[in-house]
Parts: sequence; structure tokens; C-alpha cells
Amino acid sequence: MEDVEEKQKSWSHAVVKAIHHRIPITRWILEYNRVDAVSDLIAGVTLGLTIIPQSIAYSSLANVPPQYGLNSAFMGCFVYIVFGTIKEVSIGPTSLMALLTAEYTRHLSPDFVVALCFFVGCVEFLMGVLKLGFLLDFISIPVTSGFQSATSIIIILSQVKGILGVNFKSCSFHDNVYQLIVHIKETKLTADFSLGMGCIVFLLLMRKLKDIPIEGNTTAKEVIKKTLWLLSISRNFLAVVISAGIAYYYETTVGRVPFRLSRAVQPGLPPFRFPNLTPVLGNHTYTVPEVMEELGLGIFILPTIAVLANVAIAKAFITGGTIDATQEMLTLSFCNILGSFFQSVPTCGAFTRSAVASASGIRTPLAGLYSGVLVMLALTFLTPYFHLIPKATLSAVLISAVFFLIDYQILWPLWHTNKREMVIVLVTLTSCLVLGVELGLFLGIILNVCHLIYIWARPHISVATRKVYLEQGVKEYILVTPTIGMYFPAVDVICNRLQDVGLEKG
Repeated sequence: MEDVEEKQKSWSHAVVKAIHHRIPITRWILEYNRVDAVSDLIAGVTLGLTIIPQSIAYSSLANVPPQYGLNSAFMGCFVYIVFGTIKEVSIGPTSLMALLTAEYTRHLSPDFVVALCFFVGCVEFLMGVLKLGFLLDFISIPVTSGFQSATSIIIILSQVKGILGVNFKSCSFHDNVYQLIVHIKETKLTADFSLGMGCIVFLLLMRKLKDIPIEGNTTAKEVIKKTLWLLSISRNFLAVVISAGIAYYYETTVGRVPFRLSRAVQPGLPPFRFPNLTPVLGNHTYTVPEVMEELGLGIFILPTIAVLANVAIAKAFITGGTIDATQEMLTLSFCNILGSFFQSVPTCGAFTRSAVASASGIRTPLAGLYSGVLVMLALTFLTPYFHLIPKATLSAVLISAVFFLIDYQILWPLWHTNKREMVIVLVTLTSCLVLGVELGLFLGIILNVCHLIYIWARPHISVATRKVYLEQGVKEYILVTPTIGMYFPAVDVICNRLQDVGLEKG
């Protein structure tokens, strides 16, 4: 009888442990207090003011109507509350995911974008179930840096046309360069150019606002510090609101708006429905296999990048403990699968929003509740005014955000410490620009794997003379140490080195 009770207790303990592990909210919700609630409210509202203008801007980058960006900004917040492990992570649309989405759904309807979101979630779920997180270790920091810098450059160049007030379609980086050269003669000091450049200057100045030194610790000065900080992190929201206000003034008083404006947004919250996996384009109804064929490698590239981004954010913000890559994969999968039921584009965490969350004093993932609710309120009440947002302003928001993601700082340290890894950065960056982001990333990974194989096949071998004190007296021996251990490709090299050492020390 006692054995049965022990087994029941052991089984109950295992079940509770599994629940705590896979549903992290059960670990902290019972200890949630008023201080946590106030901190999360402040952080959540701040995140909401950040994610709303970002979502609208990223929807234009993904070539979908603005409501699809906003549809992507609330479900991930709610899902991450329950399953998320890192409080700073804010799930939603990102510049990188938007760029890749546009890459794989060019000339396709928004239904294909939603289907891509669903398939991305399914692949992430399989990655989590099969525990494939170890594969991300082969995407090294140099590869990630080169890829991130290349995509940032591509995004900036794709938005220059919005600042210049010209209109054209391009299918690649070099095509974008060519089209800009062709259409540059159409550029004038128009209202779009003036507004776009003004917004960039405004955003860059506001970014520095929080860094203004305020000496002293009096109450008044603390209020000033907090106010400057809040204005600084709300700069995108302010730029969008001010620009829309100017457009509204022209529309109601002059009768003509001099800026190119955004598309009209479908009002209200998106309906909850299963994603359309058999969309109609032209006169053809696509089957599921045909949809997957159209989306191509995007079904696998996007989840890989999404998981990589989330794990990188987790590594940057985790305080103690280890990162559960499997849990992050499963959580991301739930965010994208459930998000697709609300017409979402593919999502993941964003470094910019995570930094805002950390600076806002976030205490738990429950802050996502407030940012998600803010997005839903915006969809419910503000959508009639979203068409007033100038395209030049959205381009300025994107350029100002991704410019600081160009990781040029990594090159100088690598030049002095590891030139091979610097080559990996440059090859990945160049190939992403010239050959496309998916092929460039693949080449970067292949080059990194070749670099690892070279290290295993040609390890550095240290040779040192050691002394040992025995009864017979002091004896010397030679210690030969391969720096990374012994692997089969290095056998001949190590044997030859041992022979050389033997002859030298004879």
C-alpha cells in the first residue's frame, strides 16, 4: 500500500513539474503582486505605443495592408504570457520577418501570407517536438551578423523610394539599385522628401533624448528624466501621429494632401477563422501542395530565423539559469499558428521591443496583456484614420530602426583576433546582397561549417616540457595537447606533430 502511495506521489510530482516546465505561467502567477502589476502595466503600455507604429510600418515592408501588421501584434503577446520563458520578449511583426515574407510572397495575395504564417508555426512546432535547437549552433555569430547587416541594408534601400516620393516595384537588391538610378531623375524636393527627411531627423534626435544628462536626484529632476525617456521610446508613435495630423489638416482645410498616403485599413478586429490554405488568385484555386510550392523555402527559412532571433534575445536578457530552446520553439509555433487564425503575418521577438521592455521595468510576461489590448483598441477605434499616415513617415520609421542593426562594429575586433570569421561575415553579407537572402544565409552556414571542419582537422597543438618528481629523481616529459581534443580528421596531423616533437626533443 505504501509503495502505491509513493508511486502516486512520484507521478503527481512529475506531472506538476512537467506542467511548470511547459506552461511557465504556473510558476509565477501565484506569486504575482501589486508591484509586479504596476510595473507590467507601465511596460505594457510603453510596448503598445512602440508596437503599433512598428506594425503599420512592417506591413508596408511585407507588402500587405496595414491591418495585417496590426493583426500580428496582439495574439503573440497573449500566447507568450502563458508559454513564454523570458519576460522581455515581445512577439509581433519584425523588420526581418517582414522582409523575408515579402521575399517569398511577392506577387501573391495576403491569403498566401497568412498561410505562410500557419506553415511557419507548424514547422516551428516540429522543430520543438524533435528538439532540433542544437542545429542553431551551426549558425554562428559571424553568419548572423552578416545576414542581419545585409537584410538591414536591403530594407533601407527598399524604403528610399518612399522618402524620394518615387514609385516602382523591384524584386532584388540589385534590381532596387537599378530602379533607383532609373527613377532618380523623377525625384524633386517634394513634400514626401521634406516630410521623410524631417521624420528621420526627428527620430534620430528623439532617440538621443533619453541620453541627455540630468544631474541630481530631486523629485523634479526624476520626473524630467522619466519624461525624456518616455518621449524618446515613443518617438515612432509621435512621428506617426504628428504626420497623420498634418495630413488630416491638409485633407480637411486644403482639400488635397501633398503626401502619398497609406492604404485604407479594414475597420474592426479580424474574425477568428481557420487560415485559407486554398486561396484563389486570378482564376485559379490553389491546393495546399501548390500553396506550399509557391511559398518554397520560406516555409523553412522563416521559422529558422524566427527561432534564432528569439534565442538570441533570450541569451541577451536572461538573468541566471539556462535557455530552453525547445520551449521557445513551441511557444513561437503557438504564436504563429494561433496568429494565423486572426490573419497574422509571420512573427517572432524583436530586439528593439525587448530593449524597451527591459528599460520600462518589466516584471513578468503579463505586460503583453496590456500591449495586446492597446493594439486591439487601435484596431477597433483608430483604423478609419490609418489611411492618413504618409508613406514617407513609415519609410522614415523603418530606416531609422534598421540602420542601427547594421553590425559594422564586429569587423574591427575580428580583424585583430580572427580573420577567418571576418571573412565569414563579409561573404555572408555580400552573398545575401548579390544572390538573395536565403542563398546568402545558406552559403554563410556552409562556410561556417567548413571553418569548423578545418579547426577539427588542423587543430592548434601546444607543446610543453613538464617535470615529475619520482623516487628515482626528477624526470622530464613532453606534454602535447591538441587545443580542441582529438577528432578523426586530425589523426595524421597529430601523429606527424608527435614525430616532429620526438625528433626535436630527442
